[in-house]
Amino acid sequence: MKTFAVHCLGRMGFGHKITNNSSDLDDFEALGNTDDERLSAYLTQQLNWQSINNNAFDNMVVAENYVTLNKPLVQMWQDHHVNSSASGFNRDGPAEEMERLAVARAMHSKRQLLEILSDFWHNHFNVYSRDYYTQSTLTSWDRDVIRPPISGHPRPAENVNGHLLGNFRQMLELSSKHIAMGHYLDNYINQVAGPNENYAREIIELHTLGAENYVSLGDPNSISQTELDFPWGTALISDKYVDDDVYAAMRMLTGWKMKDSSSSSSANNQDTGEFYYYEAWHDKFEKTILGYEWGNFEANPEDIIRFLDILAYHPGTARHIAGKLCRRFISDTPSQAIIDAVADTFYQNRYAANQLELVYQTLFLSNEFKDPSNYNSKLKRPFELMVGALRASGSDFMPKQSDSDTNSIVTFYLQRAGQRPFIWPAPNGFPDEKEHWSGGTVLIYIMRFYDWMLDKNYNTPDRIVPMMDITLNASIVDLPSHTPNNLTTFWMNRILGYEPAGGWLGTELHTSLRDFMRQNSNDPQQWPADSPFPDITTLSNPYIYERLRGLVKLILSTPEFMYR
Repeated sequence: MKTFAVHCLGRMGFGHKITNNSSDLDDFEALGNTDDERLSAYLTQQLNWQSINNNAFDNMVVAENYVTLNKPLVQMWQDHHVNSSASGFNRDGPAEEMERLAVARAMHSKRQLLEILSDFWHNHFNVYSRDYYTQSTLTSWDRDVIRPPISGHPRPAENVNGHLLGNFRQMLELSSKHIAMGHYLDNYINQVAGPNENYAREIIELHTLGAENYVSLGDPNSISQTELDFPWGTALISDKYVDDDVYAAMRMLTGWKMKDSSSSSSANNQDTGEFYYYEAWHDKFEKTILGYEWGNFEANPEDIIRFLDILAYHPGTARHIAGKLCRRFISDTPSQAIIDAVADTFYQNRYAANQLELVYQTLFLSNEFKDPSNYNSKLKRPFELMVGALRASGSDFMPKQSDSDTNSIVTFYLQRAGQRPFIWPAPNGFPDEKEHWSGGTVLIYIMRFYDWMLDKNYNTPDRIVPMMDITLNASIVDLPSHTPNNLTTFWMNRILGYEPAGGWLGTELHTSLRDFMRQNSNDPQQWPADSPFPDITTLSNPYIYERLRGLVKLILSTPEFMYR
């Protein structure tokens, strides 16, 4: 059956992967005697990501000579922003490498939960990779804000918990101090003499409390308040926010900038890309945000730190992020009960160094995640469809820094289907709802990608999917007989990863796909369903060879594959 295994690998990663005729579905099945045992063991394994042997993938990355992964932010800024014309490095080199690495990591990394969660948090704290400053620092943004630290990476020791497996409050502050976010949402120019609202609105509306806690045109004095605990004491805090809170937050975030030589006031013209608190730009006058009052000339920048505390530790933030996680990993319409459970874990562990790990445990071990009614309820987005097709078909394609095949995936098919990595221009990140991705244009370019993936150079050494070359596929060779029924069953099991009770044979879907294999445009008579095709393992029978490739495209186009 393996239905539950397919569900888990499709939600907690980018789908099952075929490697040398073995599947990680078998690895999942071997983790326990029951579905609950297997899920619990897999989640523990994936959360303990450093214990997963990923050497094979790491060696693949090294072989492709990616140059920005280990550059400290200051060096990256100098090489790709300040001195790009003289240094020989492209200004957008970090952005281009991150696009390719996103595909490579999703395809080949064994740390699949880490990769799918990275995708989630990149969308939550979205920055547009072609923004002027972001394009030259995107590798640092990914490494220093989103991902957990890896030994040898240039990450400050005090920030070890500020990442997607650590503590949300710390990740929030890291995001607020990074030049990619500071420039993308204009806080680098936010000053008392010329305030800019952009980042202040998004840090409340998108990153923390969310639009569901917004009262449009509300009177701040009419909003109910709750006494909340913070590291520095208790305070009455508004349950929701209004526009006045955004405007006060804009003033609060003045002077929260970076060393970029954008003005003579930038830390004596230093140009390093590092965070810089410029006190002369900070609005020191009284402010009230979410009912909490700051007096005139209070200590700075401690007032901003307290402001971030209020946002990160607010119950509304817990509910907002819990809702996003549940919609991403359970269904487009999760129950309020699971949202509340995830939010409660988030809030009760708001000071814990492993807060987000505990949140994921509540999410993925929940009855709602395991509920069969939620299987195949989430439409895969273009990135998931393309990467999932490569994984399920057995491709060994590895994105390089730049070549025609890599560019075809990233800059042509993914871009035209609407999900080129890190290229969403609005701060809300790629949509997660089925309605956005079910349009005709998206589906057309998904189908064109399948054509390219399965047909390009299939009889030459540089083919993208060598496993689709039947002469190299031992599983096809070893089938008892190459009948339409057997070939259809084999490829349905391989691509979909599971079969229903009683098998696929006899189901409406199998019959339709099998009958496609039986057709021959040059012969009105269908090939018998249980009669072997001749010479299926060579190119001497190009019609059957092409028909088989068409069968795989059809399976990849079924709802059974396109939903997760």
